[in-house]
Amino acid sequence: MEREVTLYEILEVSPHASAQVIRAAYRCLAQCNHPDKNPGSAAASERQAQINFAYGVLSDPSKRRRYDQRMGAQQESDIERRGSDLATPAHSKAMDDAPPVSRAFVFRPFK
Repeated sequence: MEREVTLYEILEVSPHASAQVIRAAYRCLAQCNHPDKNPGSAAASERQAQINFAYGVLSDPSKRRRYDQRMGAQQESDIERRGSDLATPAHSKAMDDAPPVSRAFVFRPFK
């Protein structure tokens, strides 16, 4: 059984990312995957739809809170069903296995 991709993974951000980081990631990914920049590409259109949906949920504080609560409950039930191998957060495993992402910029904390 394959694990569901999280909205954070779609936007390529941490679950602890601030609203500013989520917005910047959305803008970057939306620009790269926009159908006008990839004419005729069904994959780009599908990816853009996923990016838009993820941003719609994660940019609204109440929707994000509900999503995080639902994902936390789902992870807890996965741990109970499959054992302690999922005790580490799913996003850390996914980030370890993910290929490096090339972007025009890097998120840096404000100083």
